[in-house]
Amino acid sequence: MNNDTQFHLMDIVVAAVPYDDGKTFKTRPALLVMIDRQQSTVYKITSKYENKSEDIKRFYYPIKFWREAGLDKMSYVDVHTAYALATEYMLQNSPIGKFSKPDQIELFKFVKRVRNNQD
Repeated sequence: MNNDTQFHLMDIVVAAVPYDDGKTFKTRPALLVMIDRQQSTVYKITSKYENKSEDIKRFYYPIKFWREAGLDKMSYVDVHTAYALATEYMLQNSPIGKFSKPDQIELFKFVKRVRNNQD
């Protein structure tokens, strides 16, 4: 990992995130929610929303301050699955942005609601 680059929780990074098949990957923005030397955990970020089913949309948190987060268009944090990735390979590029405090608070509430509704 590049020692000149500092990473923090709630940074938006570009990472190779696996598809659900676990065999193929897509390089995409991701929200860094846990980091250590060996492994980091991210939620993928997507701008694709309109054509998704209601079942899928219920896991998508709409990022209110997406421009400030370094994103090019309205995007969503997909909280359905958190992905564990090798820190060394994932964090080869500098973060592209930072999740705003209001979005952090709302995302926390959103994840809590989603988890409670799964019980």
